[in-house]
Amino acid sequence: MSQIDKHLIWCLKDEKKLRKIKPDLELAKAHLAKSEYNKGVMKILEDAKKYDWALNVGFYTIYHCFLAILAKHGYASRNQSCTATAILTLIEEKRIELDKALVLQFDTLEMDKEATDQTIRESREISTYGVKTEINTKQLYIIKAMITANRRSSLSLH
Repeated sequence: MSQIDKHLIWCLKDEKKLRKIKPDLELAKAHLAKSEYNKGVMKILEDAKKYDWALNVGFYTIYHCFLAILAKHGYASRNQSCTATAILTLIEEKRIELDKALVLQFDTLEMDKEATDQTIRESREISTYGVKTEINTKQLYIIKAMITANRRSSLSLH
């Protein structure tokens, strides 16, 4: 059994983390609308050179795309690593076309001790809870690439 499979089972044991639901296109569309809203806020913050908060909002732009994909495929998630695991599972099952490497830049599995690059989730946490206002703007470029990739995968909702 793969690490992703084990993590998925662990996630599904607690409904507060991840649960199977009836596929819900209306919920998926609502998550996409929230993602679009967040994308606009991210642009405003980036234009104002508030890069730390643009990164935070960018993270949630991607996260709502992921939640849209999950709702379409019959999952509801309230845990970021479980969300990533469910997305990776859908990729492995060939139910969605999304670059696995991009998803792993968003968040690694909690038990992934080998990961050396900082994930976007980790950068968001540092930006949110830390005292510095400067960030590595490379993360914003990664976020934008992920938003574009997620949009392509999410657009099949319509």
